[in-house]
Amino acid sequence: MTATIVGLDLWTVLTIIIVVGVGPYIKRVTNNYFFWLVLGTGLFVYLMVGRFYEQLSDFAKNGNDNGIGTSRGLLLDICPFCAFSICIAIAVDPTRKFAKIIAPFAIFGGLITILGGIGDELQLSDVSTARYIFMGDSLNPMYFMMHYINVLVGSLVLVSVPKMRFADWIYCNLFAGAYYSYVAICMLTLHVQYNVSGLNINDWSSGGEYDGVATIFNSSPAVACALGFILSYSGITLIIFGSNRLQLMKRYRWYNMWNKEKWYIGWYQLKPDVIKEPKSLPYKFAMLIKTSCKKLFGHQ
Repeated sequence: MTATIVGLDLWTVLTIIIVVGVGPYIKRVTNNYFFWLVLGTGLFVYLMVGRFYEQLSDFAKNGNDNGIGTSRGLLLDICPFCAFSICIAIAVDPTRKFAKIIAPFAIFGGLITILGGIGDELQLSDVSTARYIFMGDSLNPMYFMMHYINVLVGSLVLVSVPKMRFADWIYCNLFAGAYYSYVAICMLTLHVQYNVSGLNINDWSSGGEYDGVATIFNSSPAVACALGFILSYSGITLIIFGSNRLQLMKRYRWYNMWNKEKWYIGWYQLKPDVIKEPKSLPYKFAMLIKTSCKKLFGHQ
């Protein structure tokens, strides 16, 4: 059992390393809309069958226990939401502009969940290891594969699109604000108590999906909630800034590989005659803070 847990953890981390390593050499594939259409559609169908069939059947038989069935049905937990939405985004949008905004959340959520929770979940499961990996069990359908899809697709998106801009960091914040507003409205109106992306203190208490955070920091659920959101925001921001730096490297730049066929991806049609070295996202962020401070405190 321990070997399986370690193996799944290592394979997840290795997936990111492999995608980053081969990304510059598979541009003819990742710039082809057919690749994303097939990948997104296939994974979406896989998620629909593997994630929802058993849990909705169980919900119909046993009812809604503490709102968990409602949470799953309305995608109030951010990892399932990212898995479904990023698959839809890459399938319907050739430019992958929206997928690029979802990707940092998908990678962080998938990586943290697999590395931090796969051990306990696998030990509690009553199905074979192979079935658990690909289909999960009745309690947590596709627990591993759903989060692995987040890591895989999110990584593929970030190494195959034009660089993360400062505006994209803002869009990521707006995306998070919009999603959590949706979760808060559903939580309050439908009285959902668990699995609401950490907005309810029950998620951080004993028996909640993030109860391990309080154990790690030896803190109360309220403190664990604050630390969890701070660390999560920091981790997601680090992924955004890191992908920006990666995409500034010559081999990862998108404009040395573009499609001639007009119906492929319009985003890749223009190839600049003169290539100007762009400023990095951290640099722009630092300049924004510097300019804001000057305006706020004035010149000394």
